[in-house]
Amino acid sequence: MAVDQGQARFDERLREVGPDARMRIHAQMYRDAFLYVWAQADRAAPMTEPELARFLLRRLYPDLEGARLDAIMTRLEAEWHAGTWTGFVRPSQEAR
Repeated sequence: MAVDQGQARFDERLREVGPDARMRIHAQMYRDAFLYVWAQADRAAPMTEPELARFLLRRLYPDLEGARLDAIMTRLEAEWHAGTWTGFVRPSQEAR
């Protein structure tokens, strides 16, 4: 498999900045990922809360698939219908 040179350069820059800066960068990228995915959901067709949950999970965790994703969705849908789960909480824009 070919090495992604962009990823290799990014990794090298992270090693150079030290652990404190790495943690700040990681935290910012984590927050940004949630904001980007919610923005994608806003641009998509209207969805029910369970549909939105699947949409968000598939984009935030691309390796989450198959039986594991199905089990999570089964539980969320059951809780949605029981009224014990009301959906994911949108991240605050102010957290940036």
